[in-house]
Order: sequence, then C-alpha cells, then structure tokens
Amino acid sequence: MDFEQSEHVNALTERVRRFMQQEVYPAEKLYYEQEHAAANRWTWQPVLRELRAKAKTQGLWIFPLPKEVGGHGLSLLEYAPLAEAMSTSPIGAETFNCYTGTIWYAQLIHQHATPTAREQYLPRLLDGTIRAAISITEPDVPGSDPTELKFEARREGGEFVLNGRKSWATGSMQQECEITLVLARTDSAAPRHARHSIIIVPRHAKGLTVEGHDTIFGYDHAPYGHARLRFENVRVPAENLLGREGEGFTLMQSGIGVGRVALGMGSLGAAERGLYEMCKWGDERVISGQKLAERQVFADAVARSRMEINQFRACIMRTAWLIQKHGMKAARSEVAQCKVLAPNMALAVLDRAIQFLGGIGVSHERPLAEMYAYQRTVRIGEGADEVHRDLIARLELAQQRQARGASQPV
Repeated sequence: MDFEQSEHVNALTERVRRFMQQEVYPAEKLYYEQEHAAANRWTWQPVLRELRAKAKTQGLWIFPLPKEVGGHGLSLLEYAPLAEAMSTSPIGAETFNCYTGTIWYAQLIHQHATPTAREQYLPRLLDGTIRAAISITEPDVPGSDPTELKFEARREGGEFVLNGRKSWATGSMQQECEITLVLARTDSAAPRHARHSIIIVPRHAKGLTVEGHDTIFGYDHAPYGHARLRFENVRVPAENLLGREGEGFTLMQSGIGVGRVALGMGSLGAAERGLYEMCKWGDERVISGQKLAERQVFADAVARSRMEINQFRACIMRTAWLIQKHGMKAARSEVAQCKVLAPNMALAVLDRAIQFLGGIGVSHERPLAEMYAYQRTVRIGEGADEVHRDLIARLELAQQRQARGASQPV
C-alpha cells in the first residue's frame, strides 16, 4: 500500500496550493462583500468569475475527468491531495470547476447520456459556462430509505411526464444551473432498487416551478442554494434519460467512490484551514502579557487537532486505495466509516478554532463558521451517521461470523 504520488501529481498539487494562497484566500473577503451587496445573488460574483478564468487559463480545471474532455485524468488516489487543498476555502473547489457534484454530473452525462443530451449539455458543463444539480430528496418521504421515493415520471410515447415535489436540490437556485438531474420513480412494480431512473430536466421546462429555498443555520449558500421544486406535468424528451429505465440507483452508486473520497478530503481541507487559523491566532493574540499559543490549554487543542486530522487522512487514503485496487464492494465498510468520521473530525477541529477566535470565529472575518455549518450537514446528507454505522456493524458482524465459521446472513 503505497501513497507516494508521482512527480506530476506533486507538482500539480503544489500549483493548486500556490494558487489558493496567492489568489483564493486573498479574494475571500471581497467575495463575501460582493455576494452580500449584489442585486442578483444567484449567480457567480465578479471576483469568483475572475478566479475561475485564471484557474482555467492555467490549466487548473476539472482534474479527475478524462483528458479527452479537458481534465487531467487523475485517479482517485491522485486526486485526493488536490481535493484537500481546494477545500481549505469555501470558494476553492468552485474556482477550479471541481465542486464534487459538478464532477459527478459530468461523469454521469459523459458515460450514460444519449448522444443528443451529451452534445447539448456536456461541453458547456465542462467549460464552466453552465452548472448542473441533482434532485433526490422529497419533502414527505424519509431520506434514510431512498427506495421509497414517490416522485413520479410517466412514459408517454417519446416523452417523460414528471409530477411531484422535490426539496434540497442543491445548486438549482443558480441562474447558470441549466439542468437538474432528477431521480424519479418510473416503475412502481419493479424490485425496490429498479423502480427509479435519473432524468435530465432543463431549467426552463414548462411546468417546473422554483417554490423557494432552504437555509442551513441561516446560510442560503448563494449563488447555489437549496431549492424547493414543484413539477406539474413537466414534459421532457425520452432521450433525456440517463442510462436505461430502472438504473437510477445503479448510476448513483457508480459515483460513490469519487464522491465519498472528495467529500472526505473536503472535510480534511476544512479542518486544516481551521487548524491554520487557530495557530495563527494563537501566535498573534496576547493575553495578560502571554501569547495564547504558549498556554497549555491552547497547546492541547492544537495537538488534538493535528492527531485527529492525520488519523483521518490515513483512513481515507487507505479507503481510496481499496476502491482503486479492489472496487467499491470490497471497500463498503471503509467508505461508510469515512462518511461518518470525516465531518465529525472536521467539526471537532473547527469548533476548537471558533472557540479560541471568539467573535471573529463566528463572523465572515474568517470562513470557519460557514465551514462548520456545511460540515454539520455532511453528517445528514448522503446518508445520516446512524445509517452508515448500522451498515458498518452489519458488515463487521458478518465478517466476524465468517471468521468463526458461522453461516448467519447479514
């Protein structure tokens, strides 16, 4: 198990880190000022557009995607350190067109869309001209069992007709979000994991209404937002189907590898930023003639944070290696473990940083509060902690029983 990166990946990672330090961090304050003062908050603000243009010009763009579509063709292990570096700022990943969702949606369209849909949307998504979102959650259905989703898409000739309501469609508020990938039930009589399909729905489809948006601890996360959508006899061409009917969950599972690793590296990046801000503050803040960094309570917080960050980095890198070498099935437990460990580790480090920085820690003077709010949602989204711990326990019990020669099923 070797985590040493090639010279190419090391050089690319260093370029990203340097871009973050020289361009992204200094732009954070202006970004928030522009975002708060803008007449239209549901679009990229000028400073972020400038950052994206600079990154793209320098070839720092959509790293995990194949070279033939403009990416760098990085493997999961190779992409990990870049994902961490980009995630040290709330505007980092978007600067490089590497928001986890964007990467996943582009892969889905590239691999599973019809030629018509692929030609219509993929080039502009990769170019960064448009954005996409996915809509899974429904307001009246528990999210812990997505096979129970009731939102309907009915086939009528050469079209799908969609009816129902969706919530928490992250990204669908942005005016550049031209398409939303909608998980819809297309066959109620099919087996549980073959009832649903993913269908591309254009932003301006007739009958699609944005009813509003939800917030996270008061953050509306403009320009992306978390939209509430209503579909009333929305008709889209049948060629907007991704893959085949009933493959919705199969396609969703196909993105879990890179998605979970990118999510975990995002938590690492947030934690590293929290530790950086905490250490910087400790060296600058003087209380009763003594630097905060010289006090034992502060040293304990720094030590705990570094140990927790390094522990999780080792865990997620091993998981990425397992996925890459043996596939997702062999890494089911490890992936679930990372999903639980990542946000809890980041929340612990960010909470310490916020505590020491005091009022500044909970303000937009630093990105800590926004990072904390987002990491708290990671404990819920894409499967709550409790769901993943249940899976981990069932897999562990089955493995233990097998080791004892027992034959009880999971």
